[in-house]
Amino acid sequence: MSPRSQRMAARPVQLQQECDSSSSEDSETGSSDAEAVKKARASFARPADWMIILGAVLAACAGIVNVGALLELRTVVSHMTGLTTNLGLRLEGVRIGMFSVDGEHVDSILTGETLQGHAGLAREAMLLIASFIFGAFLCGLVIPKNALHFGGKSFYGVALIGTSILCTLCTVFSFSHLRMPAACSAACASGMQNAMCTMHLGAVVRTTHVTGTATDIGSTLGRATMIVLRAACERRRRSNLENAELEADLNKLTVLVTIFTFFFVGCFLGALTHSHLGAWTFVVPAIATGLMGVLYTCFRTKMKQQIKRMQVRRLEAEIEEVTDIVQRARSGSQHSTAAAVGSSSHGRAGAEDVDGQVEHALEVLQDMQATIQDIYDDDGDNITNGKRGTRSGRDECDSVASGGTGQSSSPLRRVGSTRA
Repeated sequence: MSPRSQRMAARPVQLQQECDSSSSEDSETGSSDAEAVKKARASFARPADWMIILGAVLAACAGIVNVGALLELRTVVSHMTGLTTNLGLRLEGVRIGMFSVDGEHVDSILTGETLQGHAGLAREAMLLIASFIFGAFLCGLVIPKNALHFGGKSFYGVALIGTSILCTLCTVFSFSHLRMPAACSAACASGMQNAMCTMHLGAVVRTTHVTGTATDIGSTLGRATMIVLRAACERRRRSNLENAELEADLNKLTVLVTIFTFFFVGCFLGALTHSHLGAWTFVVPAIATGLMGVLYTCFRTKMKQQIKRMQVRRLEAEIEEVTDIVQRARSGSQHSTAAAVGSSSHGRAGAEDVDGQVEHALEVLQDMQATIQDIYDDDGDNITNGKRGTRSGRDECDSVASGGTGQSSSPLRRVGSTRA
């Protein structure tokens, strides 16, 4: 065989090796990108609607309490930054009053107040800070987890009723002209409420003050804007990873803006109520939190069962959606493979379309996983009628994860066999 013939015979082998190497690199890159997309989506999961509503109501109640205390008691009760600042300031005033001589310091409120005045204001700041911390401590005694979970062993009803009682005590003390006991009761109620739901899947949610919320809104909005601008300036479509990051940021913004808005609305309502009712302003949040606490305590089981049924129905809908997506992705993959023979550009477009469908399917699967986790992370008191169905759903999801091909008429079994 001539050298030219040998080269021609060896060329297909070289091409095959190059294709195999390229395929291996693409597979590794695709796996790494899929893992990054998964982490980006897992960085924040949007809370259930009832959680957002609960947080919004509590934020409005906190705004009413804070404005009511400012107007009626002449102090803030949930602004720990301001109270801590005032404490340090007044302690310096005490030092000046005890150890300094006239004319030694620059004229300010520190030199314009007497020693007794500084000492009294410092004592008030310490009492309010201690009351807020004590309220959070009481909440920690009955709610051991910092992630809000409906219907579990935690006594959210007790915490809500406790907040209502403290707001009622604030009203009683206000009418009795006991200013500091009233302020301490309001601060304790704020601390208890704030500790009730401090974190949910990566989103720090403080319902009694908005400094951290405003900071998170700004930083999250900045990240989302940069993702959009970067893709626009480069005149390209956003990647799957960028879309996942943008989706997580927008979901987080929804929660943060809701909390911020309702706190603002609560502040306005607090000022409006105080203009007409005076100290009775504190009764409004007392009624709201007390009503929620009683409803939770008395109807927790029924409400939990209803939520479980909604989760099961949502799970079934997502299973059907995944089945349809994976089947369409498989069909699109076959068509794109056939089109790639005639045109490489059509093949790449088809592959991108398939990748998008598969990414959406993975997103839905993650939502299903979160739904199943909510159903099973419980105190064992599951729905009698839905228990078997949800357990079957978990087994079928395990089949999808392992790429099982067992014969079954259920949607998840079909997804597993399709992927296989």
